[in-house]
Amino acid sequence: MDEYTTLEQVKIRLKQFHIETVTDEDGVTSDVVVFDQKEDNPYIEQLIKQARNEVVSKRNYPKSYTDEKISEDLKQFEDVIVNLSVYDHSQAGEAYMASYSENGVSRSWKDRESLFVGVFPFVKSL
Repeated sequence: MDEYTTLEQVKIRLKQFHIETVTDEDGVTSDVVVFDQKEDNPYIEQLIKQARNEVVSKRNYPKSYTDEKISEDLKQFEDVIVNLSVYDHSQAGEAYMASYSENGVSRSWKDRESLFVGVFPFVKSL
């Protein structure tokens, strides 16, 4: 499986892609993932940035942590960042909605805080 960027992972989860079959100059065919809805990218990138900042805030890194150490640590929370970004994108248009019901269809959302499972702050000893 290919390694995807955070943006690409979010777009895959949002089903903003399609598969094209391409043939190279040797006649070998392969499937290529093509990402759609490029106009949505700045919005998704903003959601990713916000989610990453929230994880950093929850981790409460010690002052001794360099940006490099933080970036390395954040790699283990890539799935959390993707989940938060997809969650926030799915709430677009329904910002802060507590409940919704129309024509017998009722919607409720998982508590956003539950997406932070496994994100623990650093603890300082006294």
